[in-house]
Amino acid sequence: MTDEIEDAIVSAAHARGYALNSTTMATVAIDLAGSTLAGDMIQLPGKGTLSVQDYLRDLHDRAPSGFSRLQQPDKPDAERTITELRRKRPLSAAWHARHAKATGITKSMMSEIAASRGEERGN
Repeated sequence: MTDEIEDAIVSAAHARGYALNSTTMATVAIDLAGSTLAGDMIQLPGKGTLSVQDYLRDLHDRAPSGFSRLQQPDKPDAERTITELRRKRPLSAAWHARHAKATGITKSMMSEIAASRGEERGN
């Protein structure tokens, strides 16, 4: 029955735009050990019932670092990660100058970066 509860917690988190890390999921397993799920209510042994949403809210308050935003391709720049923004930023002239002088594995790796950004220039 624990898998069903964990699935409900993960689904509720995804519905709110979050993913939970493995440490947070371990906390869920410990917190809800012996509990059962009845609809969207978690029945805690000897303590009563709690809705999945209320538990998720409490878990977020206790462990906010265990929640990360789900990747959404249509989100505004203010919500994009630094890595996503770097992919959009053009490579500088200094970068291209270093690329022109590079050799071996460095040259091939830099060429891959340029190709991934659609900026492959003459070698």
